[in-house]
Amino acid sequence: MSSPGESRLFKKVFGSVAAANVGSAMGAAVEWVSVPGGGWKAIEEQLGWVDRFLPWVQQERDVRYWNNSPRLHYHHVDMAPGMTEDGAELRYLLGLAIAEKGDRITVDELAETWRRHIPRDRIGYLFNPHIKIHLDRLLAGDETSRIPPRLIGSMTPWPGLVDAAHMIGPVGIINACDPAQAALDAAELSYLLQPPASGGVEAARVVAAATAAAFWPDATVESIIDAARQFVSVHTREIIDEALEIARRYPDVRAIREPLRRHFMPTYPYADGVETAEVMALFWVTRGDVREGIIAATNLGRDTDCIGGMLGSICGAFKGIDAVPADWVETVQRAIDSNPYTVQRRSMRDLAEGLTRAVVRRRDALRRQLAAIDSLA
Repeated sequence: MSSPGESRLFKKVFGSVAAANVGSAMGAAVEWVSVPGGGWKAIEEQLGWVDRFLPWVQQERDVRYWNNSPRLHYHHVDMAPGMTEDGAELRYLLGLAIAEKGDRITVDELAETWRRHIPRDRIGYLFNPHIKIHLDRLLAGDETSRIPPRLIGSMTPWPGLVDAAHMIGPVGIINACDPAQAALDAAELSYLLQPPASGGVEAARVVAAATAAAFWPDATVESIIDAARQFVSVHTREIIDEALEIARRYPDVRAIREPLRRHFMPTYPYADGVETAEVMALFWVTRGDVREGIIAATNLGRDTDCIGGMLGSICGAFKGIDAVPADWVETVQRAIDSNPYTVQRRSMRDLAEGLTRAVVRRRDALRRQLAAIDSLA
């Protein structure tokens, strides 16, 4: 397959890649308006209903995610309207590793991509500053003494952080139509950032499985939500169901904001993986519409860039690139191309073409496997 062309498969892959970046970018501009405690009300009071890209400034500051966790330093960066953020950098590297291999990857292969492509002196500009801890552990020692990548997440001070789920969309792509395998791969790759059985790993399973299920030609909102619920613990399933029940009682993107905030606020810290439950609630309310979903995520409050990025991965795979406003895609690509700190060197379209070739290569391998089993049977 020399070129993916304009197949339905390519359109779904490109839709997932582009909508994830669009969601990250639109949400990034309002995240730090919301996070200090005002939530969606602070966004509405300061910016109104946000349905467009805004320029945003990453302020130089020190932050603790959890009260007893290390102090993290963010550098000052002026971002153009449409510029993505830290989660999109990790998502790009995950997609790049898959595209370069042309197949599913292991956590060791993702770790090697990090070693090659994350410049340590640029962490804190676009890469979230906590990545320095993970990268340093990957770089320490030599082949016989360094920490295995799948153990590094176990040492994180932030179990349950949403970063693994935010980056995981490409795992759903390479496992198109196979949510079970997507969930397994998501857990494996999340070990670079999160402990086993943590909320962060569970959240990654949700997003990967939902994205993979969205590739089915006859996928529905309900079938995608079923896949998101199927491969997680009973506790995560309960949280998703709680959010979906709120969605059924408040089936409107504005009305649902306060009930979701009120329901989850007492139990989750900043950037908790439970935000995937909110993603599934917005997916249900908007029926998977890319534009409406990303705007809803932007105005929901809290970690809006992660919510938008995760929702974009699913909605984009469900509806395809034709459902992503073309001017949004152009604005985001232009902002990425002009940013001096990003590692996103391949365009969204080019990366989508590479991922499509990887999916087709995986399909061909599965055909050979089935043929071999048939010959034995």
